[in-house]
Amino acid sequence: MQKSHSVSPHGEFLCCDICKAAIRKRELKADEELRCGRCSHLVLKGSYATSLQPAMTLAITGLILVLLSNINPIMIFEVAGSSQENLIITGVLQLGDQGYWPIAYLVFFSAIAAPALYFSSILYVVCSCYLKRRMPYVNQVAGVVELINAWNLVPVFAIACLAAVVKLKLLGNVHWQSGMFWIVLLSLCSILLSHAFDEHLVDERLEEIS
Repeated sequence: MQKSHSVSPHGEFLCCDICKAAIRKRELKADEELRCGRCSHLVLKGSYATSLQPAMTLAITGLILVLLSNINPIMIFEVAGSSQENLIITGVLQLGDQGYWPIAYLVFFSAIAAPALYFSSILYVVCSCYLKRRMPYVNQVAGVVELINAWNLVPVFAIACLAAVVKLKLLGNVHWQSGMFWIVLLSLCSILLSHAFDEHLVDERLEEIS
C-alpha cells in the first residue's frame, strides 16, 4: 500500500509499482489522476479528503453497529401458530444444518467477520496516524483494509433480506425487528467509510512517522 518515493533537487519522485519508472510527484485536484507515462498504471489519485477524522469516526461507529446488528433480531417469522426470531447468525446456522456449509461459511465471513475486520483495521491504521506512532504491523493491516473491502457485503446482505421477505410473506407473517434498522445503518456507514478513508493520505501520514 505504501508508495516508494525519493527526493531530488528537482522535486519529489514516485516509483511506479508495475514498471518501476520514476514519476514526478505533484499536487492533484480531487478529480485528477497521476499515471505512469510508460505503462499507464495509476500511481496517485486526487482526493477530497484532507483529514482522517471522518474515517476514524465512521470506523468507531461501524464497530458499534456491527455489534448492534448481530445481537438484535432482524425479523420475527410466524407460520402455523409458531414464531421464530432471526438473527444474522441464525441464517448461518440453518444453512449449516441443511448441509450447505460452504455457503454458511461465506455468509458468516462476508456479513459478520469481514465488516468487523474492515472497521477495526481502518481504526487501527488511523489511530497509528493520529498518535504519530508506527504501531506493530500497521502497513500489513493497511493492506488488509484494501483486500477485505471487496468482501464487506453488508449492503448486499441488507438487500437480500428485503428480497427474502417477499417469499416469506407467502408462507406466513413477517415482523421487522430492530436488527434490520442497525443493518441498514451499518450498510450506509460502510459505504461512507469507503469514501472517507483515503489510502494515499494514510500513506503520507505513515511516511511522516517512519
